[in-house]
Amino acid sequence: MAKLVYVLDDDENIRNIIEKFLIYEGFQVEKFRTGTDLLQKYELNKPDCFVIDIMLPDMSGFKVCQRIREESNIPILFVSAKGEEMDRILGLEIGGDDYITKPFSGRELAVRVKALLRRSVNTSLMEDLGTFELGKLVFKLDQREILCNGEPLIFTAKEYDLFVLLSKNSPKAFSREELFRLVWKWEVIDGTRSVDDLVKRIRKKLTSIDSLVEIKTVFGYGYKVQLEGGSDALDNQA
Repeated sequence: MAKLVYVLDDDENIRNIIEKFLIYEGFQVEKFRTGTDLLQKYELNKPDCFVIDIMLPDMSGFKVCQRIREESNIPILFVSAKGEEMDRILGLEIGGDDYITKPFSGRELAVRVKALLRRSVNTSLMEDLGTFELGKLVFKLDQREILCNGEPLIFTAKEYDLFVLLSKNSPKAFSREELFRLVWKWEVIDGTRSVDDLVKRIRKKLTSIDSLVEIKTVFGYGYKVQLEGGSDALDNQA
């Protein structure tokens, strides 16, 4: 079955050009002019990939990305006339997977979409979908769920990915650069700010529950997960 790509751009000509090249590469395409329209359709039917313009009439493409990332890791390719480094970094830090600047080659865009989908499939195949416990937490990887005393915890997609990575590999310490590369699936010069922000949000959630698990800062390097009091071995793993 053909992979479905949602294309979001307020310029009809751009939408049609993207659609033409994606269809030529065997994709199914649905086009949207506003972020509101896309998000409404997204609630009803999930695509395999997004191509999102940053400048939109109702909300920014970054905002659309943040809404998607609250519950999904579906690949996102940003398209924008803004080619400044900070715009590219911001797009990647908030959850984008790739970034292409206008004017662009339609063929290159289609190839980038194919690469994102290939990377997504390879990542899912490599994931261990077992269950493990740490402190009072139970990680059900096949359901992307973390329980504390039987109650599910609410994490965004990126929060979940980072916390599982640290917890499953406890007591290994990861550098901030490693965490950015493994969680965001992207090489970038400085993604440490987004890693620090994500850790801060996870810590806030952990302090509200009696999990016996904490994220420790390895000063000058990065982070690791351990049990409160210093123990950091996994209780059991299936």
